Amino acid sequence: MAVNSIQMPINIKLNQNREMASYGKYYLEAATAETLSTEGLVNHITHHNCAVGTEAIAAVIKKLGECIPELVAQGQPVKIDGLGTFYPTAESKKNGLTVAQLLDSKVNPLDALAGIHLRFRPQSDDLNDLTSKSFLKSQVQPVVNLVCRAKAVDLTPDVTEVSKKKWASQKCTLAEYRQAGGWPSISNGSSSSGSEQSGGGDLPPSGTTGD
Repeated sequence: MAVNSIQMPINIKLNQNREMASYGKYYLEAATAETLSTEGLVNHITHHNCAVGTEAIAAVIKKLGECIPELVAQGQPVKIDGLGTFYPTAESKKNGLTVAQLLDSKVNPLDALAGIHLRFRPQSDDLNDLTSKSFLKSQVQPVVNLVCRAKAVDLTPDVTEVSKKKWASQKCTLAEYRQAGGWPSISNGSSSSGSEQSGGGDLPPSGTTGD
């Protein structure tokens, strides 16, 4: 898989769950943007010198969305080179089946079926190992930011119902954090690096400083 070296945002977040042994420590996590729509993916593909137009690309993607679940539902794994394999798994209920139940003609074994899942396994050959730490490190240049929900900004001050409020986590670069000896003074809820918005239903800041 040919991938240009790109800058991937990495956040450092404080664990504010007092019930966990890791409370008060900072951990790395990938900072993800809003999920790209099919239309957005089509536009992205067309900008990669694709030989076909947007309508053809959109039609193929739509068919993939129809055919892959159909095939997997029949027990047929589907591999897309450079990406990975879609395949089904069956989930049994907790207690499973006993030998006596298997021998009992009145027992339907499918009663022990909790569900069928469509799974995805990233490609993992030597050249295109999407699950490899070394592959990711060779393709991605992490850009580190600190995000602190404890210093969150209330984006909906007029809303009184907590479940409907929206918050923006404060963010600063690692260099800013180190230069200030902790969280820099932030006005209007955002540093020079901006803020990270959280959707409605997020809990308000815990009051922990995060420094």
